[in-house]
Amino acid sequence: MALTAHAAPIGTVTIVDGEAAIVREAQRFAATEGLRLREDDIVRTGSGTALLRIELPDGTALDLGPATELMLQPRAGSRLGERAALLYLARGWLKVTAGAGGAAGLASPLADVRRLDGTAVLSASAQAALLFVEAGRAHAAEGGRNTEFALSAGDALVRRAGEPATAARRPPADLLAGLPRAFADSLPRRAARFVAAPAAPGPAQPVAFSEVSSWIDGEASLRSHAAQRFASRAGDREFRAALLAGLRSHPEWDRTLFPEKYRPKPVVVVQRADTQALSLRGVMAWPTAASPDTMENPR
Repeated sequence: MALTAHAAPIGTVTIVDGEAAIVREAQRFAATEGLRLREDDIVRTGSGTALLRIELPDGTALDLGPATELMLQPRAGSRLGERAALLYLARGWLKVTAGAGGAAGLASPLADVRRLDGTAVLSASAQAALLFVEAGRAHAAEGGRNTEFALSAGDALVRRAGEPATAARRPPADLLAGLPRAFADSLPRRAARFVAAPAAPGPAQPVAFSEVSSWIDGEASLRSHAAQRFASRAGDREFRAALLAGLRSHPEWDRTLFPEKYRPKPVVVVQRADTQALSLRGVMAWPTAASPDTMENPR
């Protein structure tokens, strides 16, 4: 299925080392070097992927590790827009090297990076979030909260599920255990070589539920957006079955799955039978009944 080409590009895939895909609208296609990305694109890497790099026009480099899902410039409502004007990391590993003007607006379920001048690594999962500043400075916060942390090179922000965020002078060893080895490499920028001849998207397929479940079951603003974005897939039998099985985790889909529940109820009009008024005109003209006196003394 061909994809429309109407949105302006916001970044370019410059390195793909392993399996990776792009989810655009409700379709999926392979990630290739030279591919231009757009607003609301979701980049997914496989569990065996070593590295995928995205370069932005301002010089910022985004390095994705294995089993990672990243959305660029999410259109997920004003609440999320205030937190993540640039990126949302649903899960996995992301290394951000900011351009000369710095980088802003990186969100995840448990921790947000509000401002970065330098290089930082963010790990996100349902159990914990780790932000580690390799170089420069960063301002971070708990996901969706106002408390801000000022971090310098070597500092870390740690937040485990059900616990408040804490700043640490060094990241915990257990959270660093899965750090991708490719993040240690210093790689040159490659975006310039694709300016004249960007890669075109390859053949696209409709997304499966498992490929977008992180967004369907994410935080409220993501769920609402996903219900609109992937509504066309509700007609697929397997996709619909998965939605129904986990409906409590994404109640926004109830309207799509059961539209009849939300249709206006028909107005019942009770029509009363017309009753004809009784006319007394003829009755009043009837002869008066004869009185006893009249009957005894007829004229």
